[in-house]
Amino acid sequence: MSDDASARLGLPYLAAGQMQKHVTLNEALTRLDALVQLAVVSRTRPDQPVVPEDGALYILPEGATGSVWALAAPGDLLRAEAGGWTVPAVPDGTVATVLDEPAVLIRAGGDWQPLGSLLGAVQGLNRLGLNATADAGNPFVARVNKALWTALEGGQGGDGDLRLTLNKEGPGDVLSLLFQSGWGGRAELGLIGDDALRLKVSPDGGSWSEAFVVDAVSGRVTFPRGAGRVEVTEFTASGSYDIPAWAAGVEAICVAGGGGGGAGATGPGATIRFGGGGGGAGGCHRGRWPVAARGGSLDVEVGPGGAGGVAAAGEDGGTSRVLDDGQVLLTATPGGAGARGDGGSGPGGAGGQGDGPANAGGGSRVSAPGEAGQGDAGPDGPGGGGGGGGLDAADTARDGGAGGAGAWLDIRADGGGGGAAAGAAGTDRPRPALHPAGGGGAGGAASAGADGHAGGSGGLYGAGGGGGGAGLSSGGIGGAGAAGVVWLVAIG
Repeated sequence: MSDDASARLGLPYLAAGQMQKHVTLNEALTRLDALVQLAVVSRTRPDQPVVPEDGALYILPEGATGSVWALAAPGDLLRAEAGGWTVPAVPDGTVATVLDEPAVLIRAGGDWQPLGSLLGAVQGLNRLGLNATADAGNPFVARVNKALWTALEGGQGGDGDLRLTLNKEGPGDVLSLLFQSGWGGRAELGLIGDDALRLKVSPDGGSWSEAFVVDAVSGRVTFPRGAGRVEVTEFTASGSYDIPAWAAGVEAICVAGGGGGGAGATGPGATIRFGGGGGGAGGCHRGRWPVAARGGSLDVEVGPGGAGGVAAAGEDGGTSRVLDDGQVLLTATPGGAGARGDGGSGPGGAGGQGDGPANAGGGSRVSAPGEAGQGDAGPDGPGGGGGGGGLDAADTARDGGAGGAGAWLDIRADGGGGGAAAGAAGTDRPRPALHPAGGGGAGGAASAGADGHAGGSGGLYGAGGGGGGAGLSSGGIGGAGAAGVVWLVAIG
């Protein structure tokens, strides 16, 4: 212990019998004025003020300039006093407030450090506001743009793990993370009123929908409003399909083009003349693949419908396919053309192939109305065209056959109705978003006094056209088959 100054702050002592005691006392008071409740103007200003405020304190940064500051060391405390500068000695443990930041520093190891670095354990706080004001309802508030929690590494005394534990008192209480937008709730995740993990979402903070629930006992996940994303793309012409990035799988439905109906026979009275056969329906084929096994895009080929025959057989429909980099993934073959009627027969066209045989077209008859196009042979695909009516040797005219129903066991698309006139067209799919198959066209009726009646066209998609009826002067024209279609369904 020095007899001249205090051990820690270096305050000079008054000596017994000292002359001009006020000088020593004033020096001690000046030192106390600098170090007690220490408030620093700045620790970053590099240039020495020309006319500093008396008593102003500065912590010098690196590279300080000025007649006095340049001679002092970085980290020194300088005090302006009476036009001059002094450098008070600052012991470890001194706390300083930096006014222009603000910041609170503490002297440790001969250097200035943030106060928090030496606080150690801080216990028993009732409220903490980080860049905000905490209150009784929100005792912890942080108003920041980024936050980071990182594990304490093994080399720093930790184990490298980071686990946040959130606890509620009992099953009936709430433990959740509430996500807001504009202070309105938009999502809530947690144990909300029980011990099952739940996610709820809201468009307005008032009405909420439960997205999923994870049962705490079984671990089973349920989706009260369904799960996954489905997007349907319909191709009515050939093209390319880019698989969405979000898709996990792709499902395809290929429907090939329907065959056209054949024209009815013609010839003199008192001879047998058959009507044209109905066109067969295009095949319907389904497939499904995981995206991981496919390329980034698929090529699609859509088969056209076959033209109806004019004094001839109809035309076959076209094949529909899905390909991946030239490799065929899925094929639906087309409906066959209805034959032209003659003196011996007027057979219908064969159905195409898909998941099974498609519906065939009906044949013509001279002893009864033309055969109906098939609808139940391929009950999930388009319908076949009806056969045209024929004329027997007594010139008895027969009605055309009805078109077969499309999607007979699904969302039914009725075939055209047969009768004593031109064949009616098959109906298009009644629920376009749910099923792609159409109904077959009806066959045209025969006519003993003039031209045979035309067959009806097939309904969208893939249905066969009806056969034309037989006639005295000319046979009825066959109905056109409907073009095919390809549906690609992305499933996420």
